[in-house]
Amino acid sequence: MKLKTTLAAAAFGASLMTGPAVAFTQDQADKGKSEYNTHCRTCHGSNGKGALGPALAGDPAKQKWGGKPSSEYRAFVYENMPQTAPKTLSDEQLDALTAYTLSLNGATPGDKPYAKEDPFPK
Repeated sequence: MKLKTTLAAAAFGASLMTGPAVAFTQDQADKGKSEYNTHCRTCHGSNGKGALGPALAGDPAKQKWGGKPSSEYRAFVYENMPQTAPKTLSDEQLDALTAYTLSLNGATPGDKPYAKEDPFPK
């Protein structure tokens, strides 16, 4: 019983250090990179580092979105992007773009597809 308690405490502590798991597949992230290069790269730069628009990767993105539900980020993208045609990206495009952005911020793909409830990495 003590071993179970110790293992549970260790697992909980590890989850606090690494943050909640974010689900998306490598295929979604790959599709997201393609969508990003088509719709986002001009303003947000190569690999989300920022250009005309703000950085979508690293500290600036994590300060704005870190720990919030990624659905908030996804909804913001839908409502505002691309600037020349907001509200035109499909659910599949938005899921893929969100997965790619999550990967740029340190989230690791797995075997479950992206779900809107997943948090943005801190």
